[in-house]
Amino acid sequence: MPHVILGGKVDLRALAQNFQPQVRNERGWITKLTDYFVAAGENSALFEALAVAQGVTHNFFVRVEQKGDEVSVRIDPRTNVEKNDGVKRAVAIAAALLRQHMPSLSVKRTNLPQEILEAENLAQ
Repeated sequence: MPHVILGGKVDLRALAQNFQPQVRNERGWITKLTDYFVAAGENSALFEALAVAQGVTHNFFVRVEQKGDEVSVRIDPRTNVEKNDGVKRAVAIAAALLRQHMPSLSVKRTNLPQEILEAENLAQ
């Protein structure tokens, strides 16, 4: 499962106030984060996402969860989607948005390809 684990804490509700849809068109993939939803408990959120390549659209959610001093960013486990480069890029875009909102967050662990991390300034 594609994921990024960030070290630190983030205010998910505050991010909602500044969220702007994100679009990337790279390497044959159009990847979008279109909406952002924060859970009532404010310790988790969902980005609504889609990845399009060669006319095939993949719709899914990227889940963000604050767990102690770590923030996990991954595909929502209830979303059944192919783990392709567009989907992986959406996870990276979401993690990058969190870091833009809270620059003190650091990448602790990830299984995303280096080129995707570098494209979103997440390379360690």
